[in-house]
Amino acid sequence: MKIYATSLLIAGLSAGAFAQSRTFDFGKENLAPQQVITVESNTAFEDFVGRTNKVKGNLTVDISKKTGSGKLIVDLASLNTGIDARDDHMRSEGWLNVAKFPTAQFETTSIASKGGDKFELTGNFTLHGVTKKMTVQATAKYIAESEVTKRNRFAGDVVQIKTKFNITLSDYGVKIPAMAADKVSNNLIIAVSVIGTSK
Repeated sequence: MKIYATSLLIAGLSAGAFAQSRTFDFGKENLAPQQVITVESNTAFEDFVGRTNKVKGNLTVDISKKTGSGKLIVDLASLNTGIDARDDHMRSEGWLNVAKFPTAQFETTSIASKGGDKFELTGNFTLHGVTKKMTVQATAKYIAESEVTKRNRFAGDVVQIKTKFNITLSDYGVKIPAMAADKVSNNLIIAVSVIGTSK
């Protein structure tokens, strides 16, 4: 789910990593396997994890000014929990209603460096047509283009961003039917691991 708790993270990296403002792209076809979003639900009677690689977005950063902006968009219809019937229910009108709200997204508004590769991100998270302010903890790692990146089939400089946070479905107008309340949690754990490249 977007979730983009990530776009301003690079602003805290060393100025030596960038000569000027740079834009990193997420979701290129060759990078799809490296984009991983998981949604974890835990209840007394059933645990499951939904997963998708259909993520796209970008981030632009200016190291000298320590500013940046970006957005990550996740295709909700592609979430796979391993059981087709459950996936169909979650996509349906009574749940996520992906026909009307096909994506979830996070757009950053501010960043605070916490030292090293640790950052605190604040932004707007949108799900099911509802947008709420959110602050998350994240890490960002920058890797300059090298023989190592080329060997791993990355074109240009690379940035890897990771974060994990919780959402409450009812806060976004998603109601769990009574018959499923013991098997689907109202509180979900979202994990994000994405890689972007910049030529």
